[in-house]
Amino acid sequence: MRRRRLLAGVVGVVFVAGCNEAEPENGTPEEETPEERVTIESHELVRYDEGTDDESVGIEGEVRIHEEELQHVELEARFFDADEEQLDVTNERLTDLDVGVHEFEIQYPNFGERAREVEGYSISIGTVVEL
Repeated sequence: MRRRRLLAGVVGVVFVAGCNEAEPENGTPEEETPEERVTIESHELVRYDEGTDDESVGIEGEVRIHEEELQHVELEARFFDADEEQLDVTNERLTDLDVGVHEFEIQYPNFGERAREVEGYSISIGTVVEL
């Protein structure tokens, strides 16, 4: 079981949550989804320094950690223009998370005119690793 958790943390690109402590009768571990351990409570697109060459955009929000501390949670944000064309994908890793609500911020990597192109986004929970 410990080896499986370590591999899940090392792979990092695979969006899995590790395994549950309970083993069904056939001996195959039951998989938990990331949403069973973490939920995104709120999120919104926020602009900073609008109308300047330093204009930037990001996503601010909160995640809730359920029932057990986590080593880290990776969030994936996709940024889109007005035509719903994807502009960028950005990952943010939150670390050493106790049970409860935690704030996060994910910044779009470009500024000025490029940041003004951002009109929409999507956000999802990626890798979840236990302590």
